[in-house]
Amino acid sequence: MNTNLKKGFLFSAIGTYSNFALQLIIQMVLSRLLTPKEYGIVAIIQVFIVFFQMMVEAGLGPAIIQNKKLTQKDNQNIYCISAIFSVMLSIFFGFFGFVLSLMYNNNVYITLTWVQSISVFFNGMNIVPTALLNKEKRFKAVNFSSVLGNLVAAIVGLSIAFSGGGVYSLIFSAITVSFISFLSNRFLSGISFIFPFDIKSIKKVWTVSKNQFGFNFINYFSRNVDNILVGKFMGASALANYNKAYQLLMLPNTLFISIVNPVLQPVLSEYQDDHQYIRKVYYEIVHILVLIGIPLSIFLSSTSKQIILIMFGSQWTEAIFPFSILSLTVWSQLIVAPVGSIFQSRNHSKELLVTGLFTASGLVSAIVIGILLGSINYVAICLTIGFIYSFIINYYRLIKYSLGGKFSIFIREFYSPVILGGITFVVLQIEEYADPNNLFLSLIFRGILFCFCWVGFVWFTPEKKIVLKFIKRGDINE
Repeated sequence: MNTNLKKGFLFSAIGTYSNFALQLIIQMVLSRLLTPKEYGIVAIIQVFIVFFQMMVEAGLGPAIIQNKKLTQKDNQNIYCISAIFSVMLSIFFGFFGFVLSLMYNNNVYITLTWVQSISVFFNGMNIVPTALLNKEKRFKAVNFSSVLGNLVAAIVGLSIAFSGGGVYSLIFSAITVSFISFLSNRFLSGISFIFPFDIKSIKKVWTVSKNQFGFNFINYFSRNVDNILVGKFMGASALANYNKAYQLLMLPNTLFISIVNPVLQPVLSEYQDDHQYIRKVYYEIVHILVLIGIPLSIFLSSTSKQIILIMFGSQWTEAIFPFSILSLTVWSQLIVAPVGSIFQSRNHSKELLVTGLFTASGLVSAIVIGILLGSINYVAICLTIGFIYSFIINYYRLIKYSLGGKFSIFIREFYSPVILGGITFVVLQIEEYADPNNLFLSLIFRGILFCFCWVGFVWFTPEKKIVLKFIKRGDINE
């Protein structure tokens, strides 16, 4: 595995874990200061903010990274076009509050969307600077901006919350992150406006950009239609509990995939015509992810009560069952998330789009069935089935059309992790019969058992050699 990839993982890890610690502290505090209904209101806005951010990004980030022929003037032209589009969509988002107020029968959205439109603008302005830094493999700079933004946002959000600001603590925290990250990345990248600008530069990235945007558009609805429908038909409180469970499901992605994804495409795009090299490197990464993901899924599912109540408090008990079900798919979330980066690194944006269509149909169908059954518990069960379907489709198509391999050979990467998952499940049953009344002690005990299982299994099996080589040299096939 080349040096750029290893350095990228290192700096991404530093940035990711710093931000994780900050966000965890914020969430634990705010979950005790704000009610589920207040969280639900912000969760609804967040769903649509993600949509508008996706619109303003329009697939430009990956397209800029993939195109090695863009000049500095091209980058400036694209930056100008991106800025204009950011202004337009942020204004549109402000007016979108009237639509939300009608959809969810709450006039608070009319004001909140105008305030939150500030973050839509700065996130849009940040797209080109961030893409340029990633393209130049300046991962240290990107993660510095991210950590700085989250640190300042933590101070702002907690200050407003303790002052009784309610939902505005979450909203101004998000605005602060987008503003600080933009300022930092803009300065570090050195990108500037050019007048007059030439719209023709956008044509150089349009092919990749339109396919990436199409995939993002499809992926957005497949990943967010549950929040939209739960908020509409079950109310803000139900959405808040469901959203808490879903956020916890995504935490392992934050801890692991947020390290891998920003690095994979910029580095592997240099080998876009060497599918064997990309397949080799990617299978190595997948093996480590699934070795962590399968036993972690077992641990999180069986420890859902302790995790929810300790992290967020007793007012979030309705999030326990959804999280226990959804967390069984942590392993699939970990290994499906980087699929897009591999399609991009092979310059197969069209295949990425088609794959997105297939997976979206399954996920949306599962969510609709869960909504019709009438509770967030059923939504969680149906979505879990949808995630397994998504894993199968994503990897079948990735291996067949982009990596030139066989799905049956790929499955071999799961043999050892599945055995470890089974051992973890059996060992954790010990604690079920000696569960102390103190939830914190229970969580600590189960955590120790989980770590003991994982380390012991790796140490006394051939996995030891694989893991140590991956950590020390980054090349497990040496």
